[in-house]
Amino acid sequence: MDLDQRLDPAWRELRVTFQGEASPAASAQRGHMRLILLTALCATLAVVAAQASAHASLVGGNCGTATPVFSPWGDSNSYYRPANGGFESGTAGWSLSSGAQVVTGNEPWNLGGAGSHSLQLKTGSVASTSVCYGLFYPAIRFVDRGVGGNATLHVRIVAHSLLGVLSVLDGGTFTVGPNWSPSPKVSTLLSALSAPLGTKTMEIQISVTAGTAQVDDLYIDPYCSR
Repeated sequence: MDLDQRLDPAWRELRVTFQGEASPAASAQRGHMRLILLTALCATLAVVAAQASAHASLVGGNCGTATPVFSPWGDSNSYYRPANGGFESGTAGWSLSSGAQVVTGNEPWNLGGAGSHSLQLKTGSVASTSVCYGLFYPAIRFVDRGVGGNATLHVRIVAHSLLGVLSVLDGGTFTVGPNWSPSPKVSTLLSALSAPLGTKTMEIQISVTAGTAQVDDLYIDPYCSR
């Protein structure tokens, strides 16, 4: 009796497999594993491709013309203004709550062209708008002032994914004086990098935590620069 005849069937199958001659059972198992891995890889590539396609249109400059509107204050970066960023179309494109309202009164430099309206927020008010977004859209600026004294503004970014995942990221808090002035640059780069896979929209929320403030001419830096 030769060695193969003396071996238990299970050991004989294992021996054949290690010798490179796959048994029918081993071949079936390996085929099943390859199918699982291939399916997982295809699913991952589909998600990545969809996200890359979405970001491609954003990086391509479809968000609007960018110009260095804040250059008088030493900021040479170029910014684009999202739809109704100057509130001349009332509340169109914005969601306002807790007393936020569009009022008469424009910032004095007319960064977005001649206008006559701005956004006013009192303590607890919130205004939000969805903007064109990508990893190359890292910063926002606007013009603001406190009404009747100083006010404290808070900016945060809310990312909504294709799967409904919500990611809320803090953009920062700062105090504004009673005279119109450009806001600090509020970075959204980490928000973009931390946003859930397959992010569909990015929502900017502006609120007031103390005092009353006016906000006008929202702009977004589209180039991840400087």
